[in-house]
Amino acid sequence: MNHTLGIRSAVVLSALLAAACTTLPARNSALEDARAAYYAARSDPRVEQLAPIEYMRATRAFDNAELAWRNDERPSRVDHLAYLAKQQSLIAMEAARAKMNQAAIDSATAERDRVRLEARTREAERRAEEARAAQSQAETARLQAFAAQEQAQVAQQQAEAQRQQAEAARQQAAAEAERSRNLQVYIQELQAKPTDRGLVVTISDVLFDTGRAELKPGGVRMLQKVADFLRQYPQRTIMVEGFTDSIGGETYNLSLSERRANAVRATLVGMGVSPDRVHTQGFGKAFPIASNGNPAGRQLNRRVEVVISDDSGRIPPRAG
Repeated sequence: MNHTLGIRSAVVLSALLAAACTTLPARNSALEDARAAYYAARSDPRVEQLAPIEYMRATRAFDNAELAWRNDERPSRVDHLAYLAKQQSLIAMEAARAKMNQAAIDSATAERDRVRLEARTREAERRAEEARAAQSQAETARLQAFAAQEQAQVAQQQAEAQRQQAEAARQQAAAEAERSRNLQVYIQELQAKPTDRGLVVTISDVLFDTGRAELKPGGVRMLQKVADFLRQYPQRTIMVEGFTDSIGGETYNLSLSERRANAVRATLVGMGVSPDRVHTQGFGKAFPIASNGNPAGRQLNRRVEVVISDDSGRIPPRAG
């Protein structure tokens, strides 16, 4: 995969160098931002190593934006492709950063377990030494009584420690049960569907004006519930994905699906949800859930899906 990307990038760079002698389009600030983000991702070898899929998508998106600019395509088209390239680059860097953080956590956990094991070993050795000392001094009743008293104190401490552990476990179980009940309530209110990618909340086409991206009041009320959920579960993120039916041109459908997804994101951000927790993508007519051969099926396909991550904030990519 890396070799193919390298060849592809080389071909694109060769095409760009060959076109250097011709008059270039005016500078594009969105493309400059995308280039800066992509070069930042490319300059860090850990990004390609730890997030190869995201890095490949960022490379493909940046190549598309560069070619559109070189070919003097519409500024809006270049801006859109540049925006996608920038977002894909940021996603690649964030994915790599998340994996590095997880590796650090795993390392810290292993070190903590090692320290605990050493502490338990030292404690076992200490107790063994005390037992040998008690045995060597068993000839006197005073020392036997002292040893018995000390053992009683140890037993009392152990019993108290076990009681505290049991109480902590009980409290944790109660908290988990309450959390599970609250989650089920939210799932029912949102009419969310569990999937292998996470919980999915579907915003149907009827909550938008025909052919437009503005949400109707019913859609805003649904998103308020999503915003409330995200406030209760701050470790979760969402992916907003837009879809259309097969009627209309490819470019129009893709643009409409992206605008609707972005409208959902803007509404959630306006409700106080942090922007870095809400990601968007438009798929146009791809991934239909019903037949496009009849009006009812097409209406089902015209939708926005809000995919809610697990507690780690991870959302698996959509299978292609």
